[in-house]
Amino acid sequence: MNHSQDPRPLKRTERIAAMKKKRQRRFITFVTLGCVLVACLFGAGWFWIRSKNRTSSLSNKNSLVASSKTNHALEQSAMPPQTNSSSFTFTGVGDNLLHDTIFVYYEQDHGNRDFTPIYEMTVPYFQNTDLAYCNFETVCAGDQFGLSGYPAFNGPTEMMDSLVASGFDWFSISSNHSLDAGTEGLKYEKAYIQQHFPDLSATGAYASYEDSQQPVVREVNGIRVGLCGFTYGLNGYTVPQGMEWLIDVYRNADGSINYALIDQKLDALSTVSDVQIVAMHWGDEYHNEPNEEQRTLAQYLHSKGVEVIIGTHPHVLQPVELIESQDQTTLVYYSLGNFISAQDSNETMVGGMANFRLNYDFNTQKASFSEMQLIPTITWISLDLRQYRTTTIHEYNDELAANHFVSAKGMDISKAWVQQYVSSIIHGDNRIQVVLE
Repeated sequence: MNHSQDPRPLKRTERIAAMKKKRQRRFITFVTLGCVLVACLFGAGWFWIRSKNRTSSLSNKNSLVASSKTNHALEQSAMPPQTNSSSFTFTGVGDNLLHDTIFVYYEQDHGNRDFTPIYEMTVPYFQNTDLAYCNFETVCAGDQFGLSGYPAFNGPTEMMDSLVASGFDWFSISSNHSLDAGTEGLKYEKAYIQQHFPDLSATGAYASYEDSQQPVVREVNGIRVGLCGFTYGLNGYTVPQGMEWLIDVYRNADGSINYALIDQKLDALSTVSDVQIVAMHWGDEYHNEPNEEQRTLAQYLHSKGVEVIIGTHPHVLQPVELIESQDQTTLVYYSLGNFISAQDSNETMVGGMANFRLNYDFNTQKASFSEMQLIPTITWISLDLRQYRTTTIHEYNDELAANHFVSAKGMDISKAWVQQYVSSIIHGDNRIQVVLE
């Protein structure tokens, strides 16, 4: 055994070293815990301060948003209420009365059947409106039914092509001349329109029974515009038994008014349209005043809720008026006269162009009118009867008058005469402007 070293001092030294290490660990632990505690306290304080600032910021932001919404609401309440409404412009002309000299001489002199130059001076009016109307007085069933003039008319189908190219949207094809080319000629004309011009509306006569049961409605600027047309008679012709649907004739055989037919057509039309415009072929030829039947029918159509009545057949102008009641306003053009013809008097040379804007309120379902006008139209015929043109008072002048066939017959057709003549017929309501320049 080696007694040179005593084990007890070594153990004491180890104990002392162990105690020192233990105290060091306690110190380190204490310092660490202190640091952690300080860090926690610091973090808690930082979080509290940030939360308080955030709460304050959100509170301020919500106050700003609430203030902004309040201000927006106040601004909105100060603004005028938004209206649910729309409008459209209408331009309509009278009888397209096709005496055979109009198309026969034109084809001979020009070598074609493009008849648009006949209408070229009035074309801009039809192309710059929302809805353009023409009374298609005489049938255009074409060569296969025999082209002819007065008293039983039938024109070339190319005349329809030319008028559609001129900008028309609606033809009324029910007139006293509707059966001049027979029932098949009329059905052919309507079928031709449906085949070649599906976007053109043609009212008052039909190609089939099924066709007659379909109300004619055009949507114009969001407004559903219902269209229909009636004629007083058929110049002594009668439709075959079983084909009573062929033409809308408003008179019964005894001359009384067929209110049942009018009700049937208008009731069906009003259920699928917002406003209704009715073409009426009525009145006495060459009379500038509407007769009792016209006034009776105008009042009845007004009571049925019709907004506009466009009258034709007299071949001369008749007055324009507004029929008004508490719930309804109806604009009536009793007769627009001739748009084109080969008739040979100064009065039959002067027609009218109906212009107006119809305004419709979808909430109240009421219509109103603005920009109501009557613009005189004049048919110009060359001295040799071979040239025909439509024009308005804007383009018409005394040079054209001096070279007018009617002037050669000794009748006054000067611009001044036209102005005076129209003014003597269309007057009495300053809401309806008679355009004379």
